[in-house]
Amino acid sequence: MRYKKVEEMPTQVFTTLAKSQPKIPIKLKFIIAVIISLILVMGAGVWNLNRIQEKSFEKEARNRSELVLNFGQASRNYVIKKLAPAVEKHTKEMIFEAKSNAFATRSIFELFNEQMPEYIYKQPALNPMNPVDKADAFEAEIIDDFQVNQNKQEKNGYRTNKNAEFFYVAQPIKMETSCLQCHGRPEDAPQSIRDNYGTSNGFNWPVGDIVSALMIYVPTKDLRANQASMINTVLYTFIGLSIVLISLIYILFDKLVGKRIYQVSQAMNQTGLTPGVTIKIDDQGSDELARMAKIFNIMADSLDDAYCNLEQKVAVRTSELEQTLQELKIAQTQLIQTEKMSSLGQLVAGIAHEINNPLSFINGNIDHAEQYIHDLLKLVDLFQQTYPHKDSNIQKYLQEIDFDFLSEDLPKLWNSMKIGSNRITQIVITLRNFSRLDQAEMKSVNLHEGIDSTLVILQHRLKANSDHPEIVLTKKYGNLPLVECYPGQLNQVFMNLLSNAIDAVVSQFENNMTNYVTGANFQPQILIHTKIVNSNSVIVKISDNGAGINEQVKSQIFDPFFTTKPIGKGTGLGLSISYKIVVERHQGLIWCESELGKGTTFCLQIPVRQLVEAKHSGN
Repeated sequence: MRYKKVEEMPTQVFTTLAKSQPKIPIKLKFIIAVIISLILVMGAGVWNLNRIQEKSFEKEARNRSELVLNFGQASRNYVIKKLAPAVEKHTKEMIFEAKSNAFATRSIFELFNEQMPEYIYKQPALNPMNPVDKADAFEAEIIDDFQVNQNKQEKNGYRTNKNAEFFYVAQPIKMETSCLQCHGRPEDAPQSIRDNYGTSNGFNWPVGDIVSALMIYVPTKDLRANQASMINTVLYTFIGLSIVLISLIYILFDKLVGKRIYQVSQAMNQTGLTPGVTIKIDDQGSDELARMAKIFNIMADSLDDAYCNLEQKVAVRTSELEQTLQELKIAQTQLIQTEKMSSLGQLVAGIAHEINNPLSFINGNIDHAEQYIHDLLKLVDLFQQTYPHKDSNIQKYLQEIDFDFLSEDLPKLWNSMKIGSNRITQIVITLRNFSRLDQAEMKSVNLHEGIDSTLVILQHRLKANSDHPEIVLTKKYGNLPLVECYPGQLNQVFMNLLSNAIDAVVSQFENNMTNYVTGANFQPQILIHTKIVNSNSVIVKISDNGAGINEQVKSQIFDPFFTTKPIGKGTGLGLSISYKIVVERHQGLIWCESELGKGTTFCLQIPVRQLVEAKHSGN
């Protein structure tokens, strides 16, 4: 086992494949996650700071408004409780600056606004004497709210007026007894009030009713500016610290994690690129990455051990799969071939049965018909002897039918019909014998019957036609005992061997036709020879005078799918199936004897009695 450290790998070998390069490195992903986290924290901090600033802002605005409001309230109370009673002791004349708290407070605030013009002090009323104190829609809504909610002592909020934001504080003003002098009945009011403001507004106000509001408007521009400045300062400080923090995290992560992960990934990559070479990485330490490195080293050792046996295992498994596939192909084709032969046997059996029915009728009556004809001819002969002088009409008819030739030829004709009937009977018997293909049980049969039945099927190929002359078939049958076998399967073997023999002699004839003299003298011949080999086996030889087979082809003829015939004329399974039937199913032998230019002989040696094991394997 060869070991290498990552640092020892050559540069040209230790090259990361383009496919293995990550689109986004893990350290960049980590930094992105840190940035997102900081942004979320910063967002939450800014939101919280803004909320705190908003409360602080509102508190500061309220403090300012209350300061002004208290100042105005104090001025109003001073006029009502101090200044107005003191002036009344000296004169009953209406002095606005001394007796009207609204007038006096407004005058005081005019002086106040000279120093701070952005602050607004108002005592708006729904129905004031002075039109200047008329409440606008916003202020009227506040006064209405005070009237509806008598217990409410104050209302505040924000109002935008002429693109400027103000924080306002409003307090209700109730009608007091001291105010009746000016706001009671119009006829009781001072003449100066009636002269200045008339008698249509600001009169008949009941004591205790909310008729006005004391309102202070404090500008928020400087407060908002301070708030934004504070938030910006905190935000910029946080961003600066975040940049520094991210940089430090990036450097530390790259050093402590990123490089170690890259080392492991490169080791994994090189393990895949260089099979058989186990790459070791540094696994010192006790953290998670060190444990991962240790696990990787263990995995690398296991992978190396597995790789050492991988090729052998793959080769063995591939060989097994190829053999299994070959056996499946052979079994499938053999099943198809056997099904074809079984179908052929069923067809032949059916034809033989149909022919046998009328043939039985003919054979059953032909002897009687022969006897009847013989009796009729004898009767005519006796009639001629008894009556030598024939009638002219009878004599004329006898001459027309040539009775002498008819009486002589009719027995011959009938005898030929009898011979033809017997021939048909023999053909039917051989056909029925061949139809044993559908018999699956082992039986003791006469092999000659199986050969003869196969020849009946192939008779049309033995006769002369436009492609070849008549094939001379010679039978040299020995005195064979009954052989215990699967007759249908042996008939299939005979069919394959005889078909090959016919193909061989026809092919030889076609090849010799290129030479007129040789082709004219060539006579296709097939010899079938059977004999007893010993007390427990017989041999069947099928020979032809074809071109013969060379040694290389002879060594392959029983291999599945091997054939020398053109595409479409042979499957390469006939001899393979025959081999399995003879050797595996019948515990016999099959071999080929051939010499180029002298023909071919296929030999089958079959046991007369099958062993018990063979019987069981065949069932």
